Formats: sequence, structure tokens, C-alpha cells
Amino acid sequence: MFIVSGGRGIGKTRTLLERVKAENAVIVCEDTIEMRERAYNYGITGLNIMSYKEFDTLEKVEEPVYIHDINKYISYGNRN
Repeated sequence: MFIVSGGRGIGKTRTLLERVKAENAVIVCEDTIEMRERAYNYGITGLNIMSYKEFDTLEKVEEPVYIHDINKYISYGNRN
């Protein structure tokens, strides 16, 4: 398990995106367009980004998976 935590504005998302890129992993997030824009602003491209909904419909994922904002993901799961 890899957890990035701390206050606002300390680079948590950037750290996560850099790790996802380095490991050729999947990042699961609420808004894929926003996440792709954030990554692009950091100069990070070519990421495999999927939404919570897309992730929940998969049977199996071969790559490592990182969930951006686990609390939102849990809340998403409780709505469905």
C-alpha cells in the first residue's frame, strides 16, 4: 500500500502522478478530464487514467492501481 497524505498544497497529487507514471500503473479518480489536465500541467503525459465507474466494471486489472482520494471512492461505492 502506498499512501500520500498531508495538508493542501504540498504536492500529494503530483507525487501520486509521478509514481503512477514510473510504474506504468493505472490511476483511478473521480474526474478523468481534470486529472489528465493536472498531470499535463505537471508535464506528465501518457497516463492510464480511469474513472471510479470504469474501474468498478472491470473484472481484472493487470497493472498496479492507485486510487486518487480514497474517501471519494468509498463514498462513490456507497451511492451505487
